[in-house]
Amino acid sequence: MSRRRIRRPKEQEDIYKALTDSSEFGIFATYKDVFMLAGSIGFMEKKRKPFTGSAEGIPWTVFTLETDEALINAIALAESNDISILKDNSDAFDRKMTIFEEYAAGGLEVINSKLMENPKLALNSYFDMIISIENEVNDKDRNLKGIADMLSF
Repeated sequence: MSRRRIRRPKEQEDIYKALTDSSEFGIFATYKDVFMLAGSIGFMEKKRKPFTGSAEGIPWTVFTLETDEALINAIALAESNDISILKDNSDAFDRKMTIFEEYAAGGLEVINSKLMENPKLALNSYFDMIISIENEVNDKDRNLKGIADMLSF
């Protein structure tokens, strides 16, 4: 089964270009890299942005089954609570990609505000953002472990 191209909002095209422009301050190699980070950030921040007008889509063939598709599946499943979204058919693929595309659209706004507010410091801002996310996840893990310890007799 051939997969459709992955959509990006037309109004975000300039952000994708800026974040991948190595002659300026772009810190990402490909649109796919930006898209995957943006989808993750959008999900973590619960920022999902539906859109209609699409820029040129990203070919599904550039995505990696073991990492990219696994993350997309996990987020789609968490959002939908519907195991059928993981089926290998066009309808399920469209549903899960729409979820991730909308999270990527929302997440790109977060990335843009944090990284492009001062483009010369984009790489430093990116590292700070990753460290902040890592600390937040570690805090949640510690809190969950504490709760589990309290509940175990």
